[in-house]
Amino acid sequence: MTRYRKLVSSALLASSLGFLAAPVAAVPPEGGFLGPRGDFSEHRARRAERHHQKLHEALKLMPDQESAWKQLLDSEHPMARAESRIPADWTKLTTPERADIMLERMKEQQVQQTEHVAALKEFYSALTPEQRKIFDDFHSGPRNGMRGKSIYRSSAPEKAPQKP
Repeated sequence: MTRYRKLVSSALLASSLGFLAAPVAAVPPEGGFLGPRGDFSEHRARRAERHHQKLHEALKLMPDQESAWKQLLDSEHPMARAESRIPADWTKLTTPERADIMLERMKEQQVQQTEHVAALKEFYSALTPEQRKIFDDFHSGPRNGMRGKSIYRSSAPEKAPQKP
């Protein structure tokens, strides 16, 4: 009987402590990785910068390839979403007017993507076959793993050599 009382009182104490601590654990730390306002664009820009830095180091670019590398990076920046382009009176527009604005933005993004693909092809043509393999490995497979961590096949262990 005393065992049962101890077990019940321990279970009640543990559950009440857990209940009281749950709201404190649920509150994210001040700002977190997204900053105080949850600014994901800054987080995404930092992540892209780290990706570019790792890729640049892995490729070991020659001086004559640097200009194509810079053009490739410059072609990526205009694709960032411009928040200031949202009309102040967005709610006063009719649905067809909002659809026309969105369609116009999509056309602009398509032009920017076309320019980016052209810069990508120019950079890729300047690479050696070994550099192309590294570049392909960096961009093949899933882009994001668990919790936004990048996964690259180049970081996977090499296969063991096969016996003849």
